[in-house]
Amino acid sequence: MEVRVVELFCGAGGMSLGLKRAGFEIVQAYDFWDKAVEVYRKNLGGPAWQADLKDIFRIGPMVAALAPDMICGGPPCQDFSAAGERIEGERAAMTKAFAMLVCVARPRWFLMENVPRASNSKAWADARAMLVRSGYGLTESKLNASFYGVPQTRKRLFVIGRLGEQDEFLASALAAARTSQPMTIRSMLAQMHPDDETLARVGAFFTRPFYTGRGVRTLDESAPSVIRTTREVPRPHYLARPHPDDPVPASGAATLTQGQVARIQGFPTDWEWANVGSRAVDQMIANAVPPPLAEAIGNVILAREGGKTIPEIQGRFGLWLGETRGFSKAAVRNAKSRVNRARRLLGGKTFSDGALELAAIESVEGFMKLPTATRSDLRKSLRLYREWWAEPTNRRARPSEKVAAVEALAA
Repeated sequence: MEVRVVELFCGAGGMSLGLKRAGFEIVQAYDFWDKAVEVYRKNLGGPAWQADLKDIFRIGPMVAALAPDMICGGPPCQDFSAAGERIEGERAAMTKAFAMLVCVARPRWFLMENVPRASNSKAWADARAMLVRSGYGLTESKLNASFYGVPQTRKRLFVIGRLGEQDEFLASALAAARTSQPMTIRSMLAQMHPDDETLARVGAFFTRPFYTGRGVRTLDESAPSVIRTTREVPRPHYLARPHPDDPVPASGAATLTQGQVARIQGFPTDWEWANVGSRAVDQMIANAVPPPLAEAIGNVILAREGGKTIPEIQGRFGLWLGETRGFSKAAVRNAKSRVNRARRLLGGKTFSDGALELAAIESVEGFMKLPTATRSDLRKSLRLYREWWAEPTNRRARPSEKVAAVEALAA
């Protein structure tokens, strides 16, 4: 199954690497930073262009002509980031540029990454409105990278869109892809690298904290979110006033190497950073989407594209059937089973429009071979679920919100 992808704001190639590992074909990539494009080309080859993605009139027709099945990318996040000034300006407007390019090219799928704060921004509200008007159902999930094969508590907003879907169509599958425990630095060290000898011997490491956060972690923890200054040594004011929860003094903790920070972000040890300068490499690493996280999300998307998964029945649909329709427990189980059966027949696809959903299932060969009574039961169950879903108060505890709550407890 071939899914052709164009990546916008590709940076050094973290998202492309993860998606390639999952099985996507990257047909084009764009970024404004020439040094990042150089690193991308050196490691991933293929067509990567330096381009100003604000130039919608130039880039839009180019992307549309490629006819991608998916557009992905992480628009600049500094205007939203906790490490930035959080004043929405030109960089925040790039989120709207991303949405415009999706609307111009109209791929079946899109995947956007940003910091969690972006979800409450005006830029995302405007971008979201454009995407919804263009017919995309949206899954908006805040994911913790440490539960997706990355030894880092990096929390990011991922928005996955698919034409014609109901909102939250992929949330339960993203939740199911989580590991039961967060990945630790010790797990990363299972494949020892020469740089790791000091870190393994000391058993604790220092990373520059956010504001008043903790600076020292042990190997049995995940690293905090990587930023450009992660590998800086402790400053005098931190040494004089360490965080009370530091497991060892910062002066005795290991200082991370650039290679270790790149591995914490999920890059392979043989990734070549070209001759672009150490500070630029630190920035590229910090900006990147961790490849294992991109791969995990890519696997979820491809599984749904291939009809291998279906969305879980959400919320209190069964309770609603009992309270409003007088269904017995057995009848509730049957109704849920029929919704799932119908979704399997539809290849896991949901529909923003109920009439289209019923029309689609009528066109499925396997459905038409079923007995008349069975077809009627499946239609009825789909209508009931659609009726329940249409009431906003019934959808308060969606899977993406559950994921965010669980991750907040685990952080």
